[in-house]
Amino acid sequence: MPELPEVETICRALRKTLPGRKIDRIRVRDPRLRWPVDETRLQQLVLGQKVIDIDRRAKYLLIRFEQESRLVIHLGMSGRLLLLTESPPFEKHDHVIFYLDNNTELRFRDPRRFGMVDAIPPGGLETYPRFINLGVEPLAPETRSEALFEKCHNWKRPIKNLLMDGSFMVGVGNIYASESLFYAGIHPKKASNMLSKKDWANLFLSIQNVLNQAIEKGGTTLNDFVDSNGEVGYFQLSLAVYGREGQKCRRCQSLIERYVQVGRSTYFCPGCQD
Repeated sequence: MPELPEVETICRALRKTLPGRKIDRIRVRDPRLRWPVDETRLQQLVLGQKVIDIDRRAKYLLIRFEQESRLVIHLGMSGRLLLLTESPPFEKHDHVIFYLDNNTELRFRDPRRFGMVDAIPPGGLETYPRFINLGVEPLAPETRSEALFEKCHNWKRPIKNLLMDGSFMVGVGNIYASESLFYAGIHPKKASNMLSKKDWANLFLSIQNVLNQAIEKGGTTLNDFVDSNGEVGYFQLSLAVYGREGQKCRRCQSLIERYVQVGRSTYFCPGCQD
């Protein structure tokens, strides 16, 4: 599943090309996504609008138009957003196509159909249902480790579970939670209330460093992630623990271990994390 770095990579790529372009036509080939695509809503709020900027909230892409309406896109498990300068034949899972005024196409492709394409009216961003319960942005300047400590210092949940809870912090996900905990030297099963303010400061710095490094390398491609230009990410080449079960830790030479935590594979180094 694309996480914050993958979505931010797409956001930055689109920001170089989409602003100033106008949506000339919209085609919904198949509305059957996780939440059905409302073609009428798209036509009313997006058609004919000029793109002003592209932003991100959690793992949602937000394309802002001149009248302050927004196109909101979530990639789900396998979604791709492709900017095409030619018009190749449609693939089976090209569900929504936006035709731009410079003869390019923005295609939403989603084989597993867990993604979302919707539109938000002007002034509707703060009350949009999908955003109401989202947690803090780990890369936002206003997010502070002290506030995270104060929020959860009485909670007994394992710290990795907490990091993957989107109502606490958005966009970290399984890969980046494992990596961040490794660099902070914290065991994934450690109870959240056992972390000191210093622990949280180190962990939060590790989260930011890991996410920023992943963004710089175009995200992590383990299965099928590509950016809007069809390019894969390269952060998987730098993974310290994730996917490295039985391999030696590059720091202490202990063997990386794996266990299942809330249905997800968790990787850690028993020598570096306590």
